[in-house]
Amino acid sequence: MNTRLSLVLPSTADQAGERLADEVRGLLREQESIMSRFVADGDLAVLNRSAGRGAVRVSDALWTVLDACMRHHRLTGGAFDIAQGAGRPGHGMHLLDLDPGGQTVRFTEPGVQLDLGGIGKGIALDLIRQLLLDRHVAQAFLSFGESSVAVIGSHPAGACWPVGVEHMFAPGTSLHRFDLRDGAMSTSGNRPGETHIIDPANGQAVTGCRTVSVACAGAADAEALSTALFVLPAARRAEVLRRYRGAQAVAFDYGLEGGAWRVEKEWRYAQ
Repeated sequence: MNTRLSLVLPSTADQAGERLADEVRGLLREQESIMSRFVADGDLAVLNRSAGRGAVRVSDALWTVLDACMRHHRLTGGAFDIAQGAGRPGHGMHLLDLDPGGQTVRFTEPGVQLDLGGIGKGIALDLIRQLLLDRHVAQAFLSFGESSVAVIGSHPAGACWPVGVEHMFAPGTSLHRFDLRDGAMSTSGNRPGETHIIDPANGQAVTGCRTVSVACAGAADAEALSTALFVLPAARRAEVLRRYRGAQAVAFDYGLEGGAWRVEKEWRYAQ
C-alpha cells in the first residue's frame, strides 16, 4: 500500500510478536492484491479495466469493500466517493451499478475508475486489529503512515492511548489530543502545493493548506469521515458526524505570516 505500518505490542513476548508480524505481513499482501488499483492482476485493477464494458463479477472480499464504501457514500451525503476517475462534476459512485444477487459491478459511463485511497488503509487496519484480537492480544498500537491509527485496549501506563494531531510544520508539536481506547483516528489534509483530495460535488481538487482529523470506533470509518469532512463545508460536518456513534473531529487551517506558518483551530466536534 506504498506506506509504512508500525506495530507496537507492549504485552506480547518477542517470539510471539514476530509470529504476529509475519501474519500481518501476509494479510497486508493479500489486501493489497484486492484493493490496490496498481496491482495489475489484482481485484480492483481488473474491475477498473473491465467494468466500463459490462458487468463484472467480483470476489467476496472486494464486494465487502465496495459495500462498505457505498454505505459511507450514503452516510456522508455523497461527500465520500471512490469513483472520481474522470475528474468532472457528477462523475461519482452513483455511476456504479451493483447487483447484490449476482455480486457484479458495472460502470454506467466510460472513464470511471475506482480508487480506494485512504479507506483501503483503514479497512486493512480494521482487519489487522481483528486478527490481533483473535490471537488474544490485549494491547496494541497500529499506525499506517502516521495518518491512520488504530489501538487495542489501553496504554500500558494509562487508561487510554493519547494520540496527538501533529503540527504540519513543527514535528513533535501536538495541536490536539484524542484519547483512544479500542478506537481509531485518521487525518486527511493538504500540504503546500498538494491538491490530491477531490470534491465530488464539483469534480475539482480541494485547495488550501489544512487538515481534518477524526476519531471513532473503526479505522475505515475514520478514514471515510476525515476525507468527507475535508470536502464538506463546516455547516454540514456535524450532521454527518452524528451518523457515526461516538465520533469526534477537529480541523486546522494553516497560513503564512511573516515567512512563518501559523495555525488556527478552525472547527471542533465531539459527541
